[in-house]
Amino acid sequence: MKITAKYLILASAFVIGSCEQKYQSPDDYLANYNRDDFSIQIEANKSLGLGQYEMKGESGQELPIKLKISSPSALTDLKITKTKNLTIDNSFGNSGSMSIPVSGNTFSYDLTYTAISSDVDELIGLTFEAVNAAGQKEVSDLTLKITLSPRDNLPRRSWNLVSILHLNEGNAEVIKDCEKDNALLFNADGTLSYLYGSDTGAGDCMFDGFNIYDSWSLSEDGKTFRINYHGLFDPAPKTDVYKVIALTTEEIKLELEVDLTVLGLGVERFLYTYSAGVR
Repeated sequence: MKITAKYLILASAFVIGSCEQKYQSPDDYLANYNRDDFSIQIEANKSLGLGQYEMKGESGQELPIKLKISSPSALTDLKITKTKNLTIDNSFGNSGSMSIPVSGNTFSYDLTYTAISSDVDELIGLTFEAVNAAGQKEVSDLTLKITLSPRDNLPRRSWNLVSILHLNEGNAEVIKDCEKDNALLFNADGTLSYLYGSDTGAGDCMFDGFNIYDSWSLSEDGKTFRINYHGLFDPAPKTDVYKVIALTTEEIKLELEVDLTVLGLGVERFLYTYSAGVR
């Protein structure tokens, strides 16, 4: 049989039409729908596959996970299992899983999951398996996509001083040339190291090292940053309290008020900007 252009067009249309019919979007998978009306629904973003969901979060964040289970007969058990990279995570619950007492044909359960730093950039899964009195089982899976929080990122980077703005003076840039190679190291144990770079101990930076930096802390609400230090010749503890203007994994902006009234001046405000570098 001679194949004409007309037949080729019709065949192509059939193939394309068939592919389009097979495609299903996440909206097609709201929950586990089947004939016995046994389903586990999770308040999270839907993903492809029956009973598949996903949720995003940051390390240290408490993630509220809400379940709604419907069953044609009384529920008898709910098991939650955590996996990391498709392997049971024994640090969760009792050797990787936990059982929740359930009852009735419908059951709601709220789980608060705290994302930990070891979850970051790993394939984290929570599997919810419900069983009813008829011996039937239903499963839904939640994939967690955990990224590093700015707080947990602090000890992992070197923070390079790139700007000091004098806010009272029209945001004038007042960073000194010898300060442009300065950096802070926020250690995980709460201690602090100040790096003055190679341009130090002379000129505008001749007094570098006269302050000994002891520790740092970030308030729970992420709005206040404290740096504790003492003088090289004065052991009395001192604290600078900064207002956090911006805190990301790549940049820190801290505002400091300096009371200079004893010098006949006012309360001066400075904005320090640090850029993340390789530690």
